[in-house]
Amino acid sequence: MKKQGIMICVPLYSIVLACLGVPITAGLFVFHLVIVPLIFKYSKTFRHAIIFCNFVQWPLGIDYEDPSASGIEGGRNINVEYHSKVDKCPVRIGIWHILPKSTYERLKGSFEENADKEQLSAVMDNELANSKTPIILYLHGNSNSRAAAHRIRLYKFFQQMDFHTITFDYRGYGDSTNLYPNEAGVVEDSLLVYDWLNNILAKGGKRPPVFVWGHSLGTGISSHLLGNLNELSTQILEHSSPLPLPNGLILEAPFNNIADEVANHPFTILVQWLPYYDRMFVAPYRSADTCAHLFRSDAHLSRVRSLPILILHAKDDGVIPWFLGEKLHKSILESRSEGGATAKLHLYDERENLGHKYISSAANLSEVVGDFVKNHL
Repeated sequence: MKKQGIMICVPLYSIVLACLGVPITAGLFVFHLVIVPLIFKYSKTFRHAIIFCNFVQWPLGIDYEDPSASGIEGGRNINVEYHSKVDKCPVRIGIWHILPKSTYERLKGSFEENADKEQLSAVMDNELANSKTPIILYLHGNSNSRAAAHRIRLYKFFQQMDFHTITFDYRGYGDSTNLYPNEAGVVEDSLLVYDWLNNILAKGGKRPPVFVWGHSLGTGISSHLLGNLNELSTQILEHSSPLPLPNGLILEAPFNNIADEVANHPFTILVQWLPYYDRMFVAPYRSADTCAHLFRSDAHLSRVRSLPILILHAKDDGVIPWFLGEKLHKSILESRSEGGATAKLHLYDERENLGHKYISSAANLSEVVGDFVKNHL
């Protein structure tokens, strides 16, 4: 990677020099070698922004109250409100609940334009509480919202698999409260949504199977949540007993920790050859003293050996290299060397062109996910 960076930079600066002259080239060189490293090392705001990217909101003009406006059939919007112990203020979380295909077909008439929303909500609560099919709690990655096109494609996959889907936006995303997101805050939001879901399920009979699915940054959030569920349940929710673990955790395009992700991000190829690269770009993400967002999935998941885990990663992922998913898998296996639940890694060949966002289009995804779910009902 270092040699590649030099091989890119040398001809690039040669072209700039030939086209724009010495002064501009020198300015860019100083910005590249001095200013950018200093910003990375000393600006917590900048480091925060590139982790969460919640300033990127696309598409615009989303009607979150009406999931059908985003191409979703059998969906409803829900708002969960609570007082955040992290930011010490009221927080509202926007949630979509999407019915399984078979349930939607049965209740299709309830989604007519003039349908009573309160009555529909009660019906959907009952369907969720008494579900005979699995429930997926989806934690999305950074940027955009739960209405992003690649996420909607995944919801439709869940629906075809006959799963209930619960998807939501953390603080600072979508129609949720516009707060500066941070690791503790987005984990708190996820905890409250998981608690809300468990409260709904407690109203039914036999508890239906629940699986948590995290993508990209959502893998770090879900790993933090489930790896510390006992403590979070008692300290944040003030429950006398912890929330139950889900039946399984599915991690799509995960990293093992945020420091390794930054160190291996493809965009860093232009600076990896610098002798002070690690000190200026990576080291700030290793310590809680310099970064409040460490997302140490490897450490968190080592604490829940009883949780079945499936890792999905495409070898042509241009955002989170697939070997970080493999590294996380090895870490999980090491933590379970003396026993524990299954932890599987499924890699997709680069010829499938799935990249970072489109594993939902994989030809055998229904088999891979279906087998994992069936084995952990």
